Amino acid sequence: MTSRLARFLLALVVLATAAPALAQVTQEDIDRARREMQGIMEEAARIDARLQEARARQHQLEDELSRLEESIARTQARLTDAEREVQDVAVEMYMSAASGTGVGMVLTADQSTIQAALEYLRTVNGSGRALINELTILSTELEQLVARKGEASEEQAKLAVELEQMSAELMDKLGKAQVHYDKLVAEKKRQDEEERRRREEEERREEEARRLAAATSTTRPQTTTTTTRPQTTTTRAGGGGGGNSGGGSGPTDFPPGGVCPVAGPVTFSNTWRAPRDGGARSHEGVDMIAPRGTPIVAIYDGWIHRLSTGSRQGLGVWLRAENGDHFFYAHLDSYGDISVGQRVEAGYVIGYNGTTGNAPPELPHLHFEWHPGGGAAVNPYFLVRSLC
Repeated sequence: MTSRLARFLLALVVLATAAPALAQVTQEDIDRARREMQGIMEEAARIDARLQEARARQHQLEDELSRLEESIARTQARLTDAEREVQDVAVEMYMSAASGTGVGMVLTADQSTIQAALEYLRTVNGSGRALINELTILSTELEQLVARKGEASEEQAKLAVELEQMSAELMDKLGKAQVHYDKLVAEKKRQDEEERRRREEEERREEEARRLAAATSTTRPQTTTTTTRPQTTTTRAGGGGGGNSGGGSGPTDFPPGGVCPVAGPVTFSNTWRAPRDGGARSHEGVDMIAPRGTPIVAIYDGWIHRLSTGSRQGLGVWLRAENGDHFFYAHLDSYGDISVGQRVEAGYVIGYNGTTGNAPPELPHLHFEWHPGGGAAVNPYFLVRSLC
């Protein structure tokens, strides 16, 4: 009687807790939202690829325009010197070849006299003709340089408009992805809380059923001996793979326990060593594009090593991870609740995405660097790709 009653009560507990909540969002709903968000992120990635190409072309044009301006200045100076030399030589030769009134003509030389002298210079041999040829070449070269500068400037202006349009489109896509992301996070929290309450209720009912079964027992105690050992299950941490490849070195051999440094929808491409400042330097990081104000978080457990500011980096944070690696975050819009020396866990908000420093105002992004052991920077693209 007692064992039958106990089994009956336990069965009621199982049936009661197994029934799903009527208002619960289904897994199909969650999967559909994830697919929609993934589609938006894929489209954002395509826009980002076009944006990176346009930015690279913009850097090329900046470099070309700088070189053109230098060439034009040099050519203009050479042309001015050549014109002065030709004018002096022409007048001298013309006046020397003229009648005895030459002194008076030099003293009263006007533009018409100089023009006549140049025409005369074209008919003579030797150095005079060489000077005319040099003058013609320099004039033609200057015209070509000025024309090319105009073309490059026009292309740069059109490119600036395209960059602004693509940046706005990208921010729009990422903003929509942010809405999906926020909904998923909120739903995940709700379901986790619901699952926690369900388990607590299940444990409470099971305990109540056991107490009721014990209280209704009127038979004498029975001793049951079993030879079945308690089952022990051991689960390896990180079982089933993940960001690390089993040993060895390479782009997938990363420290464990990391999280994406951008806590929200983000898009990025492998811009390591891309030219910057017209080729004067190369890019030593990855630019992670996200809406302005998106939380920027610690990628690993560690300490806030340094806060820095600069005209190029804007607001920056150096994070020293537990394994000794250093990570640099730049262009932050503002800092989180942090201070130098503070210990933070992976996922702790250290700042918010922005455009401080030399970042384009229309393109908020995180410039992110990885310095293993605190040494030289290495390409962080594959690390963040494995985490984001």
